[in-house]
Amino acid sequence: MEWSRPSESLRLAIARADGRVVIRVAGELDVSSASVLARTLDRAREERDLVALDLSRVTFCGAAGVDLLLDAHHQAAAEGGGLTVTRAHSAVLRPLEMCGGADGVRLVRDARTAPLAPHEYRRRCSLLSEALSVALRVTGAPMGNAQLLDPAVGALRIVAQHGFHQPFLSFFETVDDRETACGVAAEDHEPVFVADVVNSPVFLGTPALDVLRDADVGAVASVPVLSRAGALIGVVSVHYPGPLVWREDRRRALEGLARASCLI
Repeated sequence: MEWSRPSESLRLAIARADGRVVIRVAGELDVSSASVLARTLDRAREERDLVALDLSRVTFCGAAGVDLLLDAHHQAAAEGGGLTVTRAHSAVLRPLEMCGGADGVRLVRDARTAPLAPHEYRRRCSLLSEALSVALRVTGAPMGNAQLLDPAVGALRIVAQHGFHQPFLSFFETVDDRETACGVAAEDHEPVFVADVVNSPVFLGTPALDVLRDADVGAVASVPVLSRAGALIGVVSVHYPGPLVWREDRRRALEGLARASCLI
């Protein structure tokens, strides 16, 4: 899916299939960018498409963004069309809930399996946090994070981190696509080593690349942590401030860490 930048604070990726259009939105929904998204929605409605909005990468939603979402929903309903929000960042959900508009937007909550029991959630978080500490120590990486697979929504969520500031943590609040090293590692159940994020096909042309650059990330490695039965528990990633060659000893150390963690 190719991303465009119709405004300074907004990125869009649009895919059409079988009379349905999926619009992925990244960035900020402020006064200027909300009007850009409104025009995109208008064009989709003119074509009588069913519209699905993915707002998981919207890290700010002001009053203009809330008004747009409510108006678009009501207009689509009045015209007999369909508008759903398949995923929404907490930065979108919070203002919607504060103004009482959360029920006015058709938010699809894709519950895939039952949530983890509290004790199992704590156990997995502790396992991943310890794995991250070991990964940082054996690689000497200055930055890293551990993500737990939330089985209720099928997405990775950060449960431990070192060296990152809020913009990075906010953008990667949840991950369930292949536009990140951790997303690829999670889906393929295989380690991913990126020597140069700027030239990596994983990140090329994506909003994630902008966030990584701003966080001074030049290289990343992500390894999946699996259960004894081979089910994904989460992903541990380490990051370096510049491109590097992933030496064999570092690869073996991270791969060995993932294998050892799954036995705990």
